[in-house]
Amino acid sequence: MNDTATVITGWSVVSPYGFGSESYVDGLLSGGDTARPVGGDGSALPDARACTVPGLDPAAILDGKGVRHLDRASQLALATLSDLVDHDLDTGERAGLVLGTALGSVQTEMDHMRASLKGRRPHLLDPKTLASGTMNCAAAQCAIRFGITGPNTTIAGGRAAGLHALDYAGRLLAAGRAGRVIAGAVEEYTPARAWLTHHACSRRLERLGEGGVLFRLEPPGAREPLAHVLAVSGRVALGCDLPAAVVACTQDLLDRAGVAPGDVWAVLDAGGSLRERAAVAGLVGPDALTRIPAADGIGDTGAASAAFAVATALGIATRWPEAAGRHVLVMATDPNGAVSGALLRLGGA
Repeated sequence: MNDTATVITGWSVVSPYGFGSESYVDGLLSGGDTARPVGGDGSALPDARACTVPGLDPAAILDGKGVRHLDRASQLALATLSDLVDHDLDTGERAGLVLGTALGSVQTEMDHMRASLKGRRPHLLDPKTLASGTMNCAAAQCAIRFGITGPNTTIAGGRAAGLHALDYAGRLLAAGRAGRVIAGAVEEYTPARAWLTHHACSRRLERLGEGGVLFRLEPPGAREPLAHVLAVSGRVALGCDLPAAVVACTQDLLDRAGVAPGDVWAVLDAGGSLRERAAVAGLVGPDALTRIPAADGIGDTGAASAAFAVATALGIATRWPEAAGRHVLVMATDPNGAVSGALLRLGGA
C-alpha cells in the first residue's frame, strides 16, 4: 500500500482516560495512571486493579434498547463509534466497517460454555446473549445500529489487530468496494480475560486495560487528511527470533513507502520487549523510540494495543506543531511470533 491508497480523516477513542480523543491526549501527555480497583461485584479476579473505562453506560450514550444485554466489547465498540460516525457520510452501502479483536468476547463465550455444561439441557441458553458469543458481534452491532450496510469484517489478530484492520480497509478502498471505511480495534476487561492472561503469563508486570479505537479511512482528496497510511506489513518469527522479524518487517515498510530509515521521526511499539525495541533502534536510531510518550497509563489493551499506538501518533500531531508531515512507525509484536507494522505520514504539513 502507498500514500495514494488511504488517508485517515477522523478518529475516536474510548479509553481508561475517558471518552473522546481530547480526553485521551490529555491523559497521555499527563502520564497519569488509570488503574482502578476491580472485583467490586464479588467476582474472583487475579488482579486487584486494572485500567478500565470509567462510567461506561451504553444505553445513555446510544439511547437504544437492548444494549445492556450486549457483551462489554460490543458496548465499547458502540460507544467509540458514536463519537465518530457522520450520519450523512459514514452510513449506507458505500460505507464499510472493519473491526479488530483477539477472540471476540471471551467472557460471553465462557459463560455460554459454563451454562451449557451445568444447565438442565446443554442447548437451553439465554437467547438474549447468544449473539454476543460470536466473534463478529461487535462489528455487526455497530453496523446494525448505525446503518453501515457496506462490507463488514471482523479480524482476529492479537495486539496487531488494529493494523490488520487498517490494511484490510485499504484493500476495500483500493478495490472500490467502499467509498469510506471505519476501521480499528476493541478490547474488554472481564474476569475471563483476566484469568486467561494470568495463566498464560503469570509474571507480567503490566496491568490489563481495555478500550476501543476507530479510524475513518478514505481515498485521498475526500477530506483533510490527519495521516497517510503509507504501508502496512507483517512477518512471522521462525525459531522465536522476534528481533530479526521486527527488522525485516520494518525494512519492508520503509522500502515499500520509499522512506529512508533516518526519516522516521518516531516509533510507537505495542507489546515489544527490550530486544525488539533495540532491533528497531538499530535501524532507525534510538531517538525515534523516545520522541513520543507511550500510553503506559492505560495498561495492556490486548487486541486494541496497536490501534491505541496509532491514536497516540494522531493525538500528538494535534498538540505538537513539529509533528506535522513527520513519518511515524507503529510496530506490534505477539509472544507467538507474529510481527506487524504500519508506516504513517502525519498530516498538517
